[in-house]
Parts: sequence; C-alpha cells; structure tokens
Amino acid sequence: MKIARVRQATQASIALVLLLALSAAAAGCGGTAHDGNGGGNNGGDPPQGLTLEQKVGQLFLVGFEGTEVTPEIRQLFEAVHPGGVILFGRNITDEAQLTRLVADLQELAAADTGQPLFIAIDQEGGEIVRAGWIGDDTAQARIASPQQAYDLGLARARGLAELGVNLNLAPVLDMGVPGDFLTRYGRTFSGEPQQVGELGASAISGQRDGGVLSTAKHFPGYGGIDYDPENERLAVVPDVPEYSQFLVAAAAGPELIMTANVVYTALDPDLPFTLSPSGIAFLREKVDGDYLVISDDLATKVLKEAYGLEGTVTRAVKAGVDVLLISGHEAGDVQAAYAAVLEAVRGGGIAEEVIDERVTSTLHLKALGVSP
Repeated sequence: MKIARVRQATQASIALVLLLALSAAAAGCGGTAHDGNGGGNNGGDPPQGLTLEQKVGQLFLVGFEGTEVTPEIRQLFEAVHPGGVILFGRNITDEAQLTRLVADLQELAAADTGQPLFIAIDQEGGEIVRAGWIGDDTAQARIASPQQAYDLGLARARGLAELGVNLNLAPVLDMGVPGDFLTRYGRTFSGEPQQVGELGASAISGQRDGGVLSTAKHFPGYGGIDYDPENERLAVVPDVPEYSQFLVAAAAGPELIMTANVVYTALDPDLPFTLSPSGIAFLREKVDGDYLVISDDLATKVLKEAYGLEGTVTRAVKAGVDVLLISGHEAGDVQAAYAAVLEAVRGGGIAEEVIDERVTSTLHLKALGVSP
C-alpha cells in the first residue's frame, strides 16, 4: 500500500517499536504472540505473529467508560485485544489526565499484542470537540477557504498529537441540507460539492502535516436526514446522495473513510451501506486511494434492533469493512461484538484469510503513521 505518511519522526518511532515486537516474537519472548491459540491457519505466518484472537481484535476500535485505566479496562484488553480506542467526553477531564490515559492505554496494548493503538477522537471543531482546550472552536460550517481549512486542521492536529491522539474522525464531507441533524450543529462545510471537497482536502492535508491521521466521513452521506438515525429509526432513502466531494477530497489521501449507516434503496434495498457488500464495493469503485474503510458506530440502538449486534458486526466484516467501530455506550457491547466475529471465523463463516488481509493493511498503516 502507498498510504500517505505523516511525520518522519513518528514513522521512525513506530518502526522501532514494531521491530522490537517482531524480534521478541521470533525469540519466543513474552508468550503473547505464540501462545498456541489460533492463528496461522492459512499456511503462512499470521500478521506480525498474532494469534487468531489477537487478529480479530485488531479489527475493532472500541469505546469504554472511565478516565483512567481500571481493572475492568485491563480485562477488556485481555479479552478483546483491540486495535484501537475511541475517546468520548466521558473519558476526558483535562490535558494532563488525557495524556496519561493515552500513554497507559498504549502500554496496555504493547503488553497485550506488541502493537500500537489507534487513539481516535471526534474533533470536528465548533460544538463537536472532545479536547476543548486546544482552541478548536470554529465549526466546519464557518470555514470559508481552503487556506483556513488547512490552518485549522494543522493547529488541531498539533494539539491532538501532543496528547498522543493519532486519529481524528474528521472532516465531515456530507452535503448538508438546511435543518438536517448534521447542519443543526454546523458539522458540514458550506458550498457546492467541488468547494466542499476542496475544503475537506485542505483539512486533511493540515491534519497530516500536524501528525494526525484523517477520516473522511460519512460516505456517501447523511445529508437531508432530519432525525437521529442512531436512536430514532433506521434511515432509508431512495437514492445515493451526492458524493463527488469525496472524490475531490480523496486527492489529499485520507487514511480512512467512514461509511454511513443508511439504506440507499437504489443501491441495496435491504441493508445499510455499511453492512452491504454492494455498498462497500461502490465506495471502492468510486473513490480511488489506499485507505481503510471504517464503519460508523455499529452498536447503535437502531442497528441492534434491526439486525442484532452480532448480525451487524459480522455483516460489516463480510461486506468489506476494515475497522469496526463499537462505541461502548452500553456495557457488554464490545465483548459481544468481538465474540461474534471470532465465532464466525472459527466456524468458517468468515475466512481467516480475510481477517489476515484486513489486519495486514491495518498494521501497515500503523507502521507508517501511528505514534505509541
């Protein structure tokens, strides 16, 4: 893959960590990578010497309760081996606390799998911020030029990188419609698709230069939905919305693209885009680039009512999603989602080769741009 690199110092740091982890695994140190449980069933070495259980865990970006590492969080890591975490307001009090939490989480991951974590956050600007002290108070709707988008992206990323956050779930590229649930909070860029794409590309470039990975979201778009599609009812719309802005922004090389949990009946009358093989194939066909496909939250009330959590996560994997986002708002969701995918692999419903391919891509991105 040719995923765009972030800062050179970050690359050197993580390359050293991975080299040490591989050396330890080859020497049989630590007992983590070669404990004899799963992995390697495809006739070759599993990615980075990980077991099946650890490989499945690398697919997950998970939320949790609390502002510090607790015995419960340690147990979560031991059970799920997550590839990343997502931090919400409930996890953050101030700069010192967040920096300490991130460092402790990375230490947990290093001890568990030898792999660094994606440390993700929703830092869009304006009302949608988690680290409020870095001065990121300009909503996307108020950004007027590519230069302003770049400058804000750069400043935001520098602030996040100092905290140890390496993945921002932004920018939002949906074409907003006045009054919908995105525009009510100023989350969308203003203008025509070309302008929106150019603003998004500049924000992505700024974030990369500031040392943080970017997520273009939510392909192909939630625009025009004026209710909460996570908690009220499943969003079903007839046509695929305007998405050319994603093609423009993709020229800047976002490292991830997040999908929308919407049924676009013209594309797939039965399944939300994130769970639809036709949907993910459509994304890959239309948007060029070396990026990981990340889901929007798969543990929403609406999706669980429609498909069950187990059915949701396994469908997402089969559809082609690389990173499975589980918010962890409800106790037990993370463990149940992980167990469902692991059982599907063990039972043959999902080929282990598929998991290996996804994990290899994920670890490649981490090796290029994630600082422990």
